[in-house]
Amino acid sequence: MTNEKVSGLIDRYMKVSFYVNKMGELLIKDQICDVLTNEQYYTLRFIQQQRLCTSTEISDAFYINKSAVTSNINRLEGKGLIEREQDQVDRRVFHLKLSKEGEALLQETENKIHKLVESIMTKFDYEEIVKFLDTYEKLSQIFIQMKNEEREEYN
Repeated sequence: MTNEKVSGLIDRYMKVSFYVNKMGELLIKDQICDVLTNEQYYTLRFIQQQRLCTSTEISDAFYINKSAVTSNINRLEGKGLIEREQDQVDRRVFHLKLSKEGEALLQETENKIHKLVESIMTKFDYEEIVKFLDTYEKLSQIFIQMKNEEREEYN
């Protein structure tokens, strides 16, 4: 592939990536209303998927520093959406889990987002969706590998 073609593809990727990410975040924000930020929504979703997790696990999964996670966790706990449980073996460790209110809010939010994504997906053929998701998952794995390699360089 020529440099000109590569440059054109990079420009095309940068334009569409910015727009899709920005609009996707805005559409999700519309679904979660004023109760949560997008980051708080993703944090609740991660905690639900893990059942119990630590702030360090969230920090590692989201590639953000622990102070940002602590701030986010404190806000979610203040809203009554998560609870902290002290580890029985290591009393310095606290596990996070969703409260009943957090579970209910997350379920309501997930339903709204599911309807949004479904309304978008119905504009594509099944094969297009599968191909897109396969490619998007591959891109995600490339990004994760690059970030992990970057971490290894610093350690």
